[in-house]
Amino acid sequence: MAKEIEKEQVKKVRRGITNETKAVANLRFHEKDAAPNGLFMGQLEEVKVAWSVGAEGAFAGVKVPRLEFHFTSLHTNDVEKRHVYQTIFPVESNVLTIPGGKDSWRVDNVFNWCKHFLDVIVLKGRKLTDDEQALLGLPFDDTDDEGQYVEVDPQDVANGYGVLFTNVANLLNNDGKPAYKDANGKPVKLWMKLLRHKKDNKNGWRDVAKGELAFDTFPGNGAIELVKENQNPTILRLDLSRESIIPMQTKKPTIGGNGNNMNAPMGGIMVDAQSQMQVANPDFSSNELPF
Repeated sequence: MAKEIEKEQVKKVRRGITNETKAVANLRFHEKDAAPNGLFMGQLEEVKVAWSVGAEGAFAGVKVPRLEFHFTSLHTNDVEKRHVYQTIFPVESNVLTIPGGKDSWRVDNVFNWCKHFLDVIVLKGRKLTDDEQALLGLPFDDTDDEGQYVEVDPQDVANGYGVLFTNVANLLNNDGKPAYKDANGKPVKLWMKLLRHKKDNKNGWRDVAKGELAFDTFPGNGAIELVKENQNPTILRLDLSRESIIPMQTKKPTIGGNGNNMNAPMGGIMVDAQSQMQVANPDFSSNELPF
């Protein structure tokens, strides 16, 4: 009888407009948001691991993780906040991506981005402990004792990256007390290097993310830096001879694009993830570099 009364009291939420209804897309960063030094001031809003099913390539039909870093501007009004994402995907295991392989840089790029964010936000100058290093290794081995390629099931590869991504997120989220927030729970201010275009080897401009402001595909000399009161950034800088935050005339496609899938992750990094994050369960492919 009590269960029947309880069922009657449960109200079904009707479909309609609520406070959670999002009428417009998230705002992107604009060059007018930049500081005089060409960098952008923002904060790390969230770090999480999400899963989706690969649409094609080595991970077709495989449940695959992605490590999402969601950055915003410092606006206090959520409606006015600008958003930018850096999303890291697994790299397939094959003879080219093993240590010493032609495409081993793709795996290294995943490690480099994770280490960069950990260096700035968690480590702050200290070295990783032995326990932390143990957490940050891939739990599968795709080479034998002679360094030759050994095939690993794609789902095992994806799961291995899932372990790595989860451990990176856990270090940043610190058991519910995120390292990217201060003692009062307020987000730590960051300098962010966002770009629209970069010069290629032929001195022509090419897009970083379809002409939108975004983090580069590689961390390079740095992508984020902690803001220190009354001090200019000491590491990050905009190289005006090769980097631009304003629209430039381009003749080449987005870095990492290949005619079939312009949003394919390059080196484990999605260069234009913001639009992807509007989709609950995006599919993706991992294609080779066009250069």
